[in-house]
Amino acid sequence: MAAAAVQTYTPASYDHRAVDAMTDVDVAAQRLQELNGLDHMKSCIRDVFMKHGVDKVFGVGLLHRHYDVAPNEKIIELGPVSSPWVVGDDEVITGGAVLPHTWRVFDGELKPTEFKFVPQRELSNVDRPVFPAAFVKELIGVLQETGLDEVLGVSLYEPGDPDNETMEVTYGRSSIVIPSTGLIGSKVIGPQGFDAFQAAWTFSKKEGEDVVAHHGICAAMGVDDGVTARHGICAAKAESGVEARHGICAAKAADDGVTARHGICAAKMNEGVKALHGICAAKASEGVNSRHGICAAKSSEDGLKAQHGICAARASDDGLKAHHGICAAKANTDGVTSRHGICAARASEDGINTRHGICAAKSADEGITARHGICAAKASDGIKSYHGICAAKSIEDGVKTRHGICAARTAEDGIRAKHGICAAKVADEGMTARHGICAARLANGDGIKV
Repeated sequence: MAAAAVQTYTPASYDHRAVDAMTDVDVAAQRLQELNGLDHMKSCIRDVFMKHGVDKVFGVGLLHRHYDVAPNEKIIELGPVSSPWVVGDDEVITGGAVLPHTWRVFDGELKPTEFKFVPQRELSNVDRPVFPAAFVKELIGVLQETGLDEVLGVSLYEPGDPDNETMEVTYGRSSIVIPSTGLIGSKVIGPQGFDAFQAAWTFSKKEGEDVVAHHGICAAMGVDDGVTARHGICAAKAESGVEARHGICAAKAADDGVTARHGICAAKMNEGVKALHGICAAKASEGVNSRHGICAAKSSEDGLKAQHGICAARASDDGLKAHHGICAAKANTDGVTSRHGICAARASEDGINTRHGICAAKSADEGITARHGICAAKASDGIKSYHGICAAKSIEDGVKTRHGICAARTAEDGIRAKHGICAAKVADEGMTARHGICAARLANGDGIKV
């Protein structure tokens, strides 16, 4: 009598959500411990594999993520390196095929999570795994019953070699299999002082070796002073605590402590650098407030207020008010009024007239004429402001404002403002401002050239 055919199971299609839902390896390892995962692997999970005779076909792996993967990407292994590839739903791609080698339970089905590239010339020799339907049904039930369906997945069987153990280390968005550096008890010793975690197991019929840990050791969290390396981050060294998260690489942390968060790399912190929300503050002596995309280089005891996309260089005791995307350089006792996208530098008792997007810095009894988007700072013996040019001051030495250039002052030493360059001062030591470069000072001996 012929043996009955074994019903097989076909895993579901790739689902990005199944990968996106996974946690970091240290979190997954902690959850495995909390759920007594190793004990379950030695008992009920092992029993399912042995009962259906798939212990030399499949193993189990710790479900964890190495880095963020986009919906149109798949993690694909090529040699010792796994990385995200942008590929479609078809397994056939240029030069070969991408075949799944790791699966997890998601929405009650087995779904692939990682793949391997197989060259075209080797496809005919590939033994594609067969999933007995009864095995899959029983395994899903056990994993769900123990709560391990979000912690453990199924992987293709790879026999371990005690003399040639390997481990997986993530650099950027690539995971590389390298030789393991050994074990101390149950603790894996990772490279460069990183702790590591066992992440793959197979089942054995040998007495005393019910579960064998091999390969798949993932180095992700480190030394006693607290390096956390997650999502493809490489923390080179931590002496007194580097926190490197979300794509940040902090090279060194001195005893004063560097905090590098949200894409910010703070090189050194002496008296307290606050670098938040994409802001890199180089040094803080008396407290830098850098918020909302503003980089404040230094804040003295009078306090720097930088808000709403405004970078205020200095705030004295008379108080700097910078509102609505306006940067007011200094505010005296008479107060700065800055409204409607206009920056008024000073307001005296004679009153500022700021209208129609024009900024009038001072209005005296000689009268300001501010028209057609032109800002005239002062009119005494005649300001000439033409063609959208702002002439700051016009006295007997004469202001030349041409071609959209604002010349702040022109005295006997002569300002040259050409080619869209604004030269703040040019004295007899000779300033050269060329090719869109503004040179602040060129002394006669120190030879500054910009």
